[in-house]
Amino acid sequence: MSSGATLETKIQFHSESEPLPGSLFNRVGHSSMSMAGKPGFNGLSTRDWTLLSASVFSSREVSSARNEFHKEHGATFPLALAERAISLYAGEDDTVLDPFLGTGTTIIAACKLNRKGIGFELYDRFAFIARNLLEEEKTQRNMRASIGQDRVLNTDDLKIVEGDCLELIKELEGNSIQLTFTSPPYADFIHKSVKDREKRAKSTMPSAIVTENKSSVSAYGESDRDFGNLDYESFLISVEELMAEIYRVTKPGGYNVWVVKDYRDTKNLKPYIDVHTGIANAGANVGFFYHDLIIWDQNAQRTLVLNGYPSVFYTNQNHSYLVVLRKPTIKQAKQLEKIFTKNQSEIYGSMKVADLRKILRNRKLAVSGKKSDLISRLVDQDCLEWWRNYDAPQ
Repeated sequence: MSSGATLETKIQFHSESEPLPGSLFNRVGHSSMSMAGKPGFNGLSTRDWTLLSASVFSSREVSSARNEFHKEHGATFPLALAERAISLYAGEDDTVLDPFLGTGTTIIAACKLNRKGIGFELYDRFAFIARNLLEEEKTQRNMRASIGQDRVLNTDDLKIVEGDCLELIKELEGNSIQLTFTSPPYADFIHKSVKDREKRAKSTMPSAIVTENKSSVSAYGESDRDFGNLDYESFLISVEELMAEIYRVTKPGGYNVWVVKDYRDTKNLKPYIDVHTGIANAGANVGFFYHDLIIWDQNAQRTLVLNGYPSVFYTNQNHSYLVVLRKPTIKQAKQLEKIFTKNQSEIYGSMKVADLRKILRNRKLAVSGKKSDLISRLVDQDCLEWWRNYDAPQ
């Protein structure tokens, strides 16, 4: 299809049972066709919203060319994947955060789509690459703006900060981020993968992932602040700590999307490590809704590998997940508060008066009154704490 093809043509192409072209999503919301209903929060029309709602993203839809700087990092996701997610979960002028920025894919996609962007990167060599690539994109944007083909770019709206994401995120204002889109370092799985690939490469029957796929993987660095240098249990603890901060800075109704892949560690008797569920649980533990799960099918880009032969059969994990979390809206939060109030009232109602007074003393609250008064006093304080954790205007 030529670059001059109209959106109408592309939608007709899709309506003939063909996969949605990968270039459609970064143009949706700008169709001249008559659409029923006003655009959604992300700027999508009702039809574009529907066309982009498939629960599986194919490689054809979200693939992008890999350059040398991608190989330097070894674990970058395609620009088209970032553009797709940002188009779905954030509107123009919304702010997108990536706490593990790497070589800058998320913030470059945000720039292309007229979103604001903030990226944190621990390692200076990756931050350097990200800044250079962003400057190139800014230059192209400003050239297009000078001839009326694009919006004028406010360079202050796109920030790359080098350092520890767990510390840097504390400097962000609460309720300021519409979307977090990221892919974390996978605990110490990368170190294990490096050793495994070195072994396979020396084998008399090397893995297709080393030979035909020509893929590469390497540890990012030796920093003790690198999530990729943690064992899996410590990794999940750090992820939950980060999730709590992301929850604080996310707007009510905002999204938090993590691109992750499950893992095997058969040498340590762990045939399947359900990483995507671990990520979802970490988000749910701090207040996010587990909102959605999208499969990124990568079979078209990866050759099948001989796994477990001849004694144990394993499938090839040629897909990743987009774990979609969402912060409750204020309306939803009020509904959750009612449920929370009811549950707390039942818990306190089952306790003895002496135990309730003990809790009140520990909280430095008044201990006088009937049992119902004591329960009410405790529940009221619990609800205030609940709203503080929600961190949004009541």
